[in-house]
Amino acid sequence: MKLRRLAGLLALSGLLSACSDEGPVSGPGTLTATLTGPNGAEGAAVIALLGDGIGQITAVGGTEVFSRIGNGAAQVVLINEPGGELSFRVAVADTTQPPAVVVEQVAGPDDALRALGAYSVEFSR
Repeated sequence: MKLRRLAGLLALSGLLSACSDEGPVSGPGTLTATLTGPNGAEGAAVIALLGDGIGQITAVGGTEVFSRIGNGAAQVVLINEPGGELSFRVAVADTTQPPAVVVEQVAGPDDALRALGAYSVEFSR
């Protein structure tokens, strides 16, 4: 009886280790990008993405997105008129290497420009 239980535990252990997360795998895919900053809800932002392999850029949630892609860079304008989270999706050649980001301008829902020092863009899969 103990031998059967031990064999069952060993088999279960093997199955669980086979299902372990080995970390991100390099390759093409889509990342979700979200503007983060100290003021919470924002109304608009202008962001530059830098790097090879930047593809289609699409809206997420209540964010409107306008973009221009070319020569290893993309210019992205994000608008959420009532104010809220500014997010978008971007296709990339390698999801383990998100593009570099420059936050060029941010405005609140009242159209007042924000100080840029505390803003960044977080990428997730």
